[in-house]
Amino acid sequence: MTNSNSEIQTLKARLAKFGLTDDDLSWFDRLQWSDANVPAPAPHEVDLYLRREAALNADIAKLGVLERGESLQGRLAAAIGARLADLKGDLAGEED
Repeated sequence: MTNSNSEIQTLKARLAKFGLTDDDLSWFDRLQWSDANVPAPAPHEVDLYLRREAALNADIAKLGVLERGESLQGRLAAAIGARLADLKGDLAGEED
């Protein structure tokens, strides 16, 4: 993990204020807070991923576009959004 433990603890406290649970924060811990480690969701996990993405985006809402993209939260939110888009595409492909 490239971020210091104190930075992660501060981030966890902020994300909890945006509705993330201990289970959500443990999920990020298991990913080592790395956007590269975000797995594809199962269909029943979509709501969890959407909630996590929303909390991350809420935390960086006041940042500029470049700052968002460079932030840990922005990278994680983008990775979650990408995995959700992949799932949506996979499900749409199954319907064809």
